[in-house]
Amino acid sequence: MDIPFVVKDIALQEPALAQAALRIQLLAHQVEVQWLNYPALPLMWRDVGQVMACRERVIGAFEGEELRGVLVASQRQQGGWHIERTVVDPAHFTAGWGYRLLNHLLADADEVSVDTAEVNAAAVALYHKAGFVLEQRWSVPDGLVLWRMLYRAGRLQPVLHLEASGWVREARQIPSPNCDAREQGQPELLVIHNISLPPYRYGSHAVEQLFTNTLNPDEDPFFASIKQLRVSSHFFIRRSGQLVQFVPVQARAWHAGVSSWQGRERCNDFSIGVEMEGCDFEPFADAQYQMLLALVRELQQHLPLQAITGHEHIAPGRKTDPGPYFDWARLRREIDLPM
Repeated sequence: MDIPFVVKDIALQEPALAQAALRIQLLAHQVEVQWLNYPALPLMWRDVGQVMACRERVIGAFEGEELRGVLVASQRQQGGWHIERTVVDPAHFTAGWGYRLLNHLLADADEVSVDTAEVNAAAVALYHKAGFVLEQRWSVPDGLVLWRMLYRAGRLQPVLHLEASGWVREARQIPSPNCDAREQGQPELLVIHNISLPPYRYGSHAVEQLFTNTLNPDEDPFFASIKQLRVSSHFFIRRSGQLVQFVPVQARAWHAGVSSWQGRERCNDFSIGVEMEGCDFEPFADAQYQMLLALVRELQQHLPLQAITGHEHIAPGRKTDPGPYFDWARLRREIDLPM
């Protein structure tokens, strides 16, 4: 499988990598100064020597061998991390690199803070999307308004209610035509998937459109290759933790395809499908796990669930999701079901 991107902790003592990071920072700084109309915005590094002397935590995002962005974070005295700067090559703005860098940091952090300008709408939206909330607002002497935003893992603790109709009351309900009646019995298996449309991009309505047969093939080249699909899942959990439901739990959603679990074929017949917004190449968000745990606990109260598995386990060789970054150990600690 081709790896579309890699996000990892890096050391900037290698001259070529330091030069690449400096170039991206200088280009991004020019754009940010224009966006903010704030010429006094300080540079993080002025030359390669300063880059190579950096001792903070640095996360790099790569497309192939090319560096697309970096995030620099320092340890806070009270624990956790403070983001000093996130910079992305302006030629690749709006391609999701900032979120990938941030997601890598949040994957193993209990608390993260960041300061950003109030007028930097793109940055504020990015941090809100990742679960940050406004903690403090102040102005510097020349009038620029800054926000201190804070992320805490586990902030979302949802309580869900499965109604007799088979719909979860708190979910955003979008009925899909891609379902039918179960031939017999109640669901015994919960299958976890991942999905992102366009591939490796988050936050659009394309998944909802795919599951309701309204995907516009002209919006992205990839959509033309899947427009004929008639698929669905019972649930979809966005990066923010929002729960979307397409099919009532009594009905059969079309999520598993050719599949087998413990010798039983056609897993759609006896399973619940849960799509996690994500991909095989980066961690899922804490808010998604919080929602997934709440959903499983509520389903356990009403359905004879016997196990949780991944699409890759019931369709090996054909499917790879939810992939190597899904935290099965976390589910095992919280949920008393075989996995």
